[in-house]
Amino acid sequence: MTKEELQQGISLDQILETAALTPLFQPIVSLKKNKIYGYEALIRGPSDSILHSPINLFDAASRHGRLAELDLLCREVAIKQFGQLKLEEKLFINTIPEVLLQQDYQHGLTLDFIKRADLPANQVVIELTEQYPISDYKLMRDATDHYRKMGFSIAIDDLGAGYSGLRTWSEIKPDFVKLDRHFIQNIHQDQHKRQFVQSMVDIAKGVNCKVIGEGIEVREEYLTSSEMNIDFAQGYYFGRPAIQPKKEIESELFSKRKPSLAPTLHASRSNTLVRSLLINVPPIQVTDTVSHVGERFHQSLELSGLPVINDDSSIAGMIWRDEFMTLYASRYGRELHGRKPIHLFLDSEPTIADISLPLKKLSHQITSQDNSIQHGVFVITEKNQYRGIGSLMDLLRQITDLQISMARHANPLSGLPGNVPITEHTIEILEKSHDVVMCYFDLDNFKPYNDIYGFAKGDKIIRSTAELLVNHADPESDFIGHVGGDDFIVFFASKDWEQRCHAIFSDFIDLYSEFYNDEHLEQQGMSARDRYGNTIFYPLLALSIGAVRILDFPSITTEEDLSEFATKAKSASKKSQGNSLYQLHPQYDLG
Repeated sequence: MTKEELQQGISLDQILETAALTPLFQPIVSLKKNKIYGYEALIRGPSDSILHSPINLFDAASRHGRLAELDLLCREVAIKQFGQLKLEEKLFINTIPEVLLQQDYQHGLTLDFIKRADLPANQVVIELTEQYPISDYKLMRDATDHYRKMGFSIAIDDLGAGYSGLRTWSEIKPDFVKLDRHFIQNIHQDQHKRQFVQSMVDIAKGVNCKVIGEGIEVREEYLTSSEMNIDFAQGYYFGRPAIQPKKEIESELFSKRKPSLAPTLHASRSNTLVRSLLINVPPIQVTDTVSHVGERFHQSLELSGLPVINDDSSIAGMIWRDEFMTLYASRYGRELHGRKPIHLFLDSEPTIADISLPLKKLSHQITSQDNSIQHGVFVITEKNQYRGIGSLMDLLRQITDLQISMARHANPLSGLPGNVPITEHTIEILEKSHDVVMCYFDLDNFKPYNDIYGFAKGDKIIRSTAELLVNHADPESDFIGHVGGDDFIVFFASKDWEQRCHAIFSDFIDLYSEFYNDEHLEQQGMSARDRYGNTIFYPLLALSIGAVRILDFPSITTEEDLSEFATKAKSASKKSQGNSLYQLHPQYDLG
């Protein structure tokens, strides 16, 4: 032991003996109600000690085997001080999963602490930090269930910075997840971070879990978090940790929330489906013996589970290595159970996903199911017949890669998919002969508007048009792309695509009061000079839509073919004044 470690041990002894810890409280703010929702308790050692920093303090406790003592003491002093402050908001207190799993850990003391502080259990949230690994998920679930039964809520802290990420989320099923500050810092400048965080927010919404963004320090980070519908925010922007924390947040720190565009890439390419996660693993039959399964596990050490199928290749269940080996390797286990059929020991309710299921839907399914996914593995089927297995980590990696890919090729003004994903989606549609209608949207009279009102207002028109398309498209089936400038593409799989287009027209007209001044609205247009210096009257902005049902034209076999037909349809639409929709008919001859 070094001299420094010895000194830290002495300081730690003194801190634990005298309870020389100071709790600070940092506000957690509701971005929907614009007020404080709760406070996180943060611990500091004595100011004149080398263990003043919580990092040094907990590292020293870990090295000297006193982590459980420190964890309980931190909890006790934080709850006591919070009770004295007489605050009615939630109290978030940290704990380390490793401590909860120790056999000699004294459960039940937290309830005593809050009773002495006169706090109800439903006012307290237990935060499990992701900075330490969870070695036993069953024990962890038992521990968190113990807290829930007493009335406490559960949160996962530092999500994305720790050891197990999405698995911890799916296993523990917390009431809150706190996104690590890494993902919030400069999020307004980093499209990749926004896409990753958006996927986490989407998952949370599907499982009724609230998201807290940590580390918000500047206004732009707050604005972006608010626009992305993150539920709560924490960071120096709203308040620093303090012994006497803020009880109200200054009103000027909040701003009017803008509607979130949040476009997604609604592609059906193979790498967005469960098919892309397929791992070929030969299954076992329900009639196979326990001894046969034991041999399979010995031959395939990398497998955490083996799928079990019925005679008709439907799924009977899964056999998990950990549970199976506990039985099989126990004393007399092989002798007692070796000849028994394996169906007596299987998990009959594994997570099952069809090979054509979109990855996003699978992610929602996994995080919302009552029984947590076992060992990060799920079964893949096709028409209810076994095809293979999939990995939860592969799912998370694939979703993240897709979000990053979309962000890389997104149009910087609208945030919609740009030309690369448009091309990929077009090729997929043509190769698989999907029944979709391609609509080519173009803004009429946009150039003179831009010349008179300026590029800033022109950019607002582009963003507003993109929002209309997103709002009226089906997020599960339709695809929206921004070709560039004032040109947009929508691939409608929705059968009611014409009604959606007319609804877009109606909402576009409703925006005129935001686009124009009173004079131009009264005149129903404006005068501007053309390139030759002549004064010309231009009507108000309008949308021209050229529509092509691809299956109506067998000669469309390439993206270039489709582009040519769509351009013809758009040109025909632009011949009509005002908002106009023109569908190209099958008998149309390009000449």
